[in-house]
Amino acid sequence: MSAPVERPEIEVGEPLSKHTSVKTGGPADWFTVAKNSADLERAVRWALAQGMPYLILGSGSNVVMGDGGFRGLIIKSISRGVRVVEEEDDGAIVELESGTFLPTAAKRLATQGLAGLEWGVGIPGTAGGAVVGNAGAYGGVTVDTLTDVDGLTASGELRVVPNEALGFVYRSSTIKRQELDLPVVLRVRHKLRREQPDTISARIQGFLAERRRKQPTEPSVGSTFKNPMGTHAGILIESLGLKGTRIGGAMVSPKHANYVINTGNATSADVRALVDLVRATVLERSGVALETEIEFKGEW
Repeated sequence: MSAPVERPEIEVGEPLSKHTSVKTGGPADWFTVAKNSADLERAVRWALAQGMPYLILGSGSNVVMGDGGFRGLIIKSISRGVRVVEEEDDGAIVELESGTFLPTAAKRLATQGLAGLEWGVGIPGTAGGAVVGNAGAYGGVTVDTLTDVDGLTASGELRVVPNEALGFVYRSSTIKRQELDLPVVLRVRHKLRREQPDTISARIQGFLAERRRKQPTEPSVGSTFKNPMGTHAGILIESLGLKGTRIGGAMVSPKHANYVINTGNATSADVRALVDLVRATVLERSGVALETEIEFKGEW
């Protein structure tokens, strides 16, 4: 007989608007914070033992939680785990816990003279989430440096999965497409190269300046639509005059048309309705079927 799984610290009715980048979302029935991969594994195993639905939130970007909240356990995964696990002549293999905020990790690795993840300063998400969505920015992308990941299957079996089994394509993986039985990412490993810290830091500062220049500062869900073949979603949306379009408190950003922002009192329903409106308008007027980069979860 297996030993009972320790129950994590639980909050009841926690508003998910406090934990998503767009600042919307209703209450979770159950809510816990995982501060490292051990906490995350423990929380998942406890949910499995209870037969309880669970959802892992990292930074809360690229997801809109319904105004009705979530029926089950929300696991807020936040950690700072970054370590070198293998030194090489021209670089190193580094391991990041899945809840590690990617911009913070990129800056920390730069001070150690390890390059290859500096594009991550433009991704307001976690190391694990970046793998699931094959995140990328400024010419870099997760698939380029990832070696393998540790994760849990739906039944709680620990697996190590190499890069080539993750079926990476633009903003997707076999995990996201649910083609691979690995709903939980615990740790990820990247092969990085040696470079002068000042050179890496200068590149990071350039990326941050570009981000400030082009992207909105208001709460948003992140980049809303994937770029269609041959163009950018933001350019296409802007060309149709949709910047500034509003539904309730949600608005297409006047600064970057591929961002839906919360002007202060938006609901998740406002955000979803606006996303649907933009997609329908683009299809009707240009013939392009936009695919969302974001996901809608929870009760609607």
